Amino acid sequence: MFEQLQHKRIYEEVVEMIVQRIQSGILKVGQKLPPERVLSEEMGVSRTSLREALRSLESMGYINSVTGGGNYVNSVSIENVLSPLSAMMAQDHKLAADIIDVRLHLEVHMASLAAKNATKQQIAQIYSAILDMQSDVEQGGNGIKGDNQFHMEIARASQNKAFAIIIELVGGLMAESRKATLDIPGQPAKSIEDHQVIFEAIRDGDPEKAAAAMEEHLIKAQKIVTHYNNE
Repeated sequence: MFEQLQHKRIYEEVVEMIVQRIQSGILKVGQKLPPERVLSEEMGVSRTSLREALRSLESMGYINSVTGGGNYVNSVSIENVLSPLSAMMAQDHKLAADIIDVRLHLEVHMASLAAKNATKQQIAQIYSAILDMQSDVEQGGNGIKGDNQFHMEIARASQNKAFAIIIELVGGLMAESRKATLDIPGQPAKSIEDHQVIFEAIRDGDPEKAAAAMEEHLIKAQKIVTHYNNE
């Protein structure tokens, strides 16, 4: 099932090999991995390196370790992507700012289109997302769920199906950049204020104001994340 790794590669390469087999479908959801002894022999790695790899795979959500019952393949989900991404952001402070830069190219135009095309129901949905965020922040949370929903509703209100699909596909990635901002003390309340300005521009059918408000919101977030991580 597994070819032998050359030169006793470190545990990260064991992780990479197993992840590739899960993602390609060679290892099926619910399938039990071979015993550690067999795996270590097939890969040509020590049991210590293998166990370290298995612990990493479990923390990433790729496998489920059952005490006394072995290791089983989990279904691949967005959490499998976001867990290592969160670790990457912790190590690479510039990544969150870079993601916001990508968002600038997408969401400014989305806000403009939403101001032109949003239906009354979609405008209500955008406002509802702000209320959800506000409620969570008032209860001590960071408002990430409402924040994510706010931007998703704007994508839908743009009436451009491609925007909505893109936000759905990379929503987790963008959510990590929002979380990086919202985890900074005092930022959730400021973000709500920005959202209110964006919402009002969309509600009033003012594309230029909506685009400008979204651009200002994202540029502020980018500067804040960059400044906070450089302290």
